[in-house]
Amino acid sequence: MPKIFIIATILLSLLSPILAGSKVHEQILANGLKVIVKEDHRAPIVISQVWYKVGSSYEHDGVTGISHALEHMMFKGTQKYGPGKFSEIIAANGGSENAFTGRDYTAYFQKLAKDRLEIALELEADRMRNLALLPAEYAKEIKVVTEERRLRTDDNPTALTVEHFYAAAYMIAPYRNPIIGWMSDLKTMSVDKLQTWYQKWYAPNNATLV
Repeated sequence: MPKIFIIATILLSLLSPILAGSKVHEQILANGLKVIVKEDHRAPIVISQVWYKVGSSYEHDGVTGISHALEHMMFKGTQKYGPGKFSEIIAANGGSENAFTGRDYTAYFQKLAKDRLEIALELEADRMRNLALLPAEYAKEIKVVTEERRLRTDDNPTALTVEHFYAAAYMIAPYRNPIIGWMSDLKTMSVDKLQTWYQKWYAPNNATLV
């Protein structure tokens, strides 16, 4: 047996008792928020994630890319915190954070020392319901999104081929649309459209906290 497989087998045998004893706890709160907790005390850190049940497959012609654009705007300020403050606060507390959009979800996550979990939860709760969606910030961020499309898709033959494949494979289903959106829709996107999307999908009863 190759040495790498022997090492892997030994590691799995050592980790099995730990993994087996780590139960997953699930609960739905009164406001509809699903909470999933899996304890792991091997390091004094905590990773918190908020998953919203909305992504590019929820979009229709005319608003493709709106879930991804809203993901960008979630870092651009709320009624309580100014643009960029979310990331600044997480960084000031020694943490890291990011977000990503898929076809069926939009997710946000933070990694912090375990005694600072409350900071991440307070920030996420705030932007779940109090996003500012400032026109000036949107005007800057939509340029970032369109440039991201040009760089990662329009100027990337492989990505462009995959995009055309999805469009051909799913001629009717919304999975045909690229996560980042069609450029024609990005050019006609607006703060009002984002606000409508945000109000429709960003709520506790459409989210899972992990």
